[in-house]
Amino acid sequence: MNGYLAVGGVSAVLRSLLLGALTDGGPATLLSSPTAISATSPDLVPTGADEQPRLNLFMYYASFNTGYRNVQLPSRDSAGGLLTNPPLALNLHYLVSAYGGNQFDPEILLGWAMEVFHNNPIIAREAISDALAALGSATEEAKLVSQSALASQFELLKITPEALSNEEISRLWMAFSTHYRPTTSYQVSVVLIHDTQPVRSNLPVQARNIAVLPWDIPVIDQITPAVATTGDTLTITGRNLLGDAPQDTEVSFAEAAPISAATVQATTVRVTIPDTVLAGAVPLRIVRSVEFGTAADPHRAFESGSSVFQLVPTLKDVTPVTPASVITVAHGANLTLTIQPAVARNQRARLFAGNLSIEIPARPPSAPDTSTQLMFPIPIAWGPFQSPLRVEIDGAQSLLIVDQKDGSPTQGQFFPQLKVTV
Repeated sequence: MNGYLAVGGVSAVLRSLLLGALTDGGPATLLSSPTAISATSPDLVPTGADEQPRLNLFMYYASFNTGYRNVQLPSRDSAGGLLTNPPLALNLHYLVSAYGGNQFDPEILLGWAMEVFHNNPIIAREAISDALAALGSATEEAKLVSQSALASQFELLKITPEALSNEEISRLWMAFSTHYRPTTSYQVSVVLIHDTQPVRSNLPVQARNIAVLPWDIPVIDQITPAVATTGDTLTITGRNLLGDAPQDTEVSFAEAAPISAATVQATTVRVTIPDTVLAGAVPLRIVRSVEFGTAADPHRAFESGSSVFQLVPTLKDVTPVTPASVITVAHGANLTLTIQPAVARNQRARLFAGNLSIEIPARPPSAPDTSTQLMFPIPIAWGPFQSPLRVEIDGAQSLLIVDQKDGSPTQGQFFPQLKVTV
């Protein structure tokens, strides 16, 4: 595969092409001074009274090759993983300038160079290999360029004349900050630069199967109850909930892997909330699989849009909640509560005691991913009092009950309660 060294290799190949033609009966026998072939910027070419006959190649611009622009795309998957190494395909644009201290030297050299390129519009692989091999004993930079795999790339190098207007040529030479010399321009295409990074490759397909189905995606109309706790059974009503078989319909909580439902009907699905679902506003989807193929493997085919219900935390310290559910703590002490479901370390947690509240910050990265226990520091300024106790996780608050027993001393009060002593 070609690397970035191939760009320098093209200049070396063009120079070698001219040098070979020069020694095979070129203008060297007509000119009074030895002819040089260089590949450098025009402002670095020596000029003046002792100016030597010279042809200079200068790559002044590299453009993208439109034919290869979209080859092997897309190169990355949805997760950003590398799927392919698409080639960087370049067209290289060259100025060919002629120099000479004697009359007619530049014209002779430029005409001869244009004839050489006209007779060699496609450069053979053998010529490329020979040109790169000849660089092996030159400078360190030339040795690096000689390692290019330019000769083995899929596309051959093609030389095409390129017409520049007088204004474009004038601007280029003004940028060089040197005196103008007879000039023409060529495009060399295409140089394919490949990377060699490891990519993800899927296993080959051994059998192909296809299934054609009507577009009847599941639709969720309602989730009951809208506020639930871990272990509750949700009743999901809607349309197109039943596929070929009840086991083909599953439920996904918070975009996690779908789980089996307890009951599946065409318009109703019942599912128990697992303890792995975090408290807060929980998106829910119905996922229907389709079985087809040699082994009748299930394939995820249809998904409903997301519908949201609220999963509230439960205080395990006072479960079940009764009018006698009171937690006592001294002011200035730490109150540790056991919460269900477990709380993720990046979830916001807040304790409410009546109209007072305490918020604890997100747990540090060193803490476990989830924890069933939270510690709330009770301010020294609190107390003494006894008020309804709630815990809020990501906006979802634990539930309270009301003592509705006639004649009870706590009739009409909310429980559980927090009692702060001094």
